[in-house]
Amino acid sequence: MELSPMQQRAHRVTWFLTVQLVALIGWIIVQSFFSLSPLGQSLRFTTTIVVEAIWWIATLVIMFMLFKREYNSFVKAALDLEQADRKLRDTTNNILLGLRNQKEQEG
Repeated sequence: MELSPMQQRAHRVTWFLTVQLVALIGWIIVQSFFSLSPLGQSLRFTTTIVVEAIWWIATLVIMFMLFKREYNSFVKAALDLEQADRKLRDTTNNILLGLRNQKEQEG
């Protein structure tokens, strides 16, 4: 079954938020592992920082890519709406101009 464009956008936003939630939960798990487990406490500080930096870089890259996709979709929708508005105004103006001309010819 094909989804409407609005349902597709809602699905993409839900996906974006789900990925953000997974990244946050993953960060909490990594932080808990490093601060609470004996293995995490035995790691050197630099190793911990490198692992956290890799985690954050990967998370931010994924978030940026998803956000950029959503933003581009939003821009396209705004431009489509602007074009539809322009077309509606032109059509309305043509109809009103035709009615005015028709009344002038009758009167």
